[in-house]
Amino acid sequence: MLIGLVGLPNKGKSTLFNALTGGAAQVANYPFTTIQPNEGIAFASQPCPHVVLGLQKCDPNNSACQSGLRKIPVKLLDVAGLVEGAHEGKGMGNQFLADLAAADALIVVADAAGKTDDEGNLTSGHDPARDVRILEDELQAWFESVVKKHAVKNKGKPLKEFYGLLSGLKVSENDAAHIATDLELPSETSQWTKDEIRDYAEEIRKKSKPIVIAANKMDAAPDKAAALETLQKRGYPVFATSAEMALAKQKAVRNGFAREENGKLVPLKEDAAVKAAIERINAFGDDGVQALMDHVVFDVLKQIVAYPVEDEKHYANNFGKVLPDAFLLTQGSTAKDLAEKIHTDLAAGFLYGIDAKTKMRLGKDTALKSGDVVKIMSAR
Repeated sequence: MLIGLVGLPNKGKSTLFNALTGGAAQVANYPFTTIQPNEGIAFASQPCPHVVLGLQKCDPNNSACQSGLRKIPVKLLDVAGLVEGAHEGKGMGNQFLADLAAADALIVVADAAGKTDDEGNLTSGHDPARDVRILEDELQAWFESVVKKHAVKNKGKPLKEFYGLLSGLKVSENDAAHIATDLELPSETSQWTKDEIRDYAEEIRKKSKPIVIAANKMDAAPDKAAALETLQKRGYPVFATSAEMALAKQKAVRNGFAREENGKLVPLKEDAAVKAAIERINAFGDDGVQALMDHVVFDVLKQIVAYPVEDEKHYANNFGKVLPDAFLLTQGSTAKDLAEKIHTDLAAGFLYGIDAKTKMRLGKDTALKSGDVVKIMSAR
């Protein structure tokens, strides 16, 4: 699973990337700071089963557990800033669109403060909804060009071959077929009209690249309610965020200036400047960054979290580590799907799973629930 972080230049994408990943993407107050895409690991969060099970702790291998919340790694891509005309090759357009092809969902970063224009230059009073509309238009034009090219190329061939050509956009053959059926399109793709290509491209774009808006720089927005309202009119989920505040909070804790307690920072040093900065962070409240990521992963991409163990009595692996691994799976996944995620051999010899909480057997067709702790029984 890959989430793309996208938007026009200088809207705060790289700062949000750093806040989500704890990384060090280059950040500057001018357009095209990001030229090559930054790849990193962000973290979705879910209540950790060790709390419900009454265990003192867990021992994560690939993440952390903080205040009873398990952090689950997710791949994140911060791509070069988009400009109008990207589908025609303007700016970093060709690279931008190619980088996005593999994404399963898009976080579109808009400047809710309205302090950067379409090109990323400093201004005031810019409409943040334009940040989203321009990106929509460029994505739509790109999808239309891809569909048109493959529709012509597929002349006289089975539709199944056409659907396969769209796999590079992360469109499954099943989804591609259903959309064509719903739109009642001709079986000969080379006969599709301009309007039919447009409609088909729009539907596969929405299906393969769902959008969530990060209303970023909200701490500097002159009218927060108005900024949210104008962005919500684009028809996508909107989260008020301040990547700068989130990053400042992380740095304060990491560098020993403060500790986090009940969502607030508590100063650890008697320093007037530090206290003033912490007061500013606390006054803004929730920076919205974690809620944004959790919504994309669990509500948009419909993921659950499963915890495989080898010792179901102690919820541990063979080395005694409690709940060491957490895997993301699509809703409806089974114990066999979890086995496949761990190792193909484990899935090939799958016999059944054991729900560690209830000690009940799980068949190959039994859907898992988020937070399930599962032992896999396999012939291999």
